[in-house]
Amino acid sequence: MELFLQAAAIAVITVVLTSLLKKTNRELALLLTLAACILIGVFFMRLAEPIVDFLSKLRNLAGLDKTLMTPMLKTIGIGFLTQISATVCADAGENAIAKLVEICGGVLALYVALPLLEAVLDMVEQMSGG
Repeated sequence: MELFLQAAAIAVITVVLTSLLKKTNRELALLLTLAACILIGVFFMRLAEPIVDFLSKLRNLAGLDKTLMTPMLKTIGIGFLTQISATVCADAGENAIAKLVEICGGVLALYVALPLLEAVLDMVEQMSGG
């Protein structure tokens, strides 16, 4: 909870400062936004550690292969990073780049998830006797 409160405080302070800076120095405001995103991302990673640990315990209890959990976690990370990157681009007025980041993030998420899709295909093939 403390990490989230710190992240929220940084976010609010950044919004106030960037609102003031946008009027005089748009580039500095964008850099401040990027710095805040990175710092809040570090908090996010620290908050996510217990969740990842819990998912690993579940994976072990279920007897699932680690290679199946890794693509899922990577795909979630790609989703978060894509959303943040696209939003920063859109805030900077680069909507075309923001949309391209979203498309690339979606394609990358599918690419990273290929091992999961291949495992499902293998299961279907085994069930159908092929």
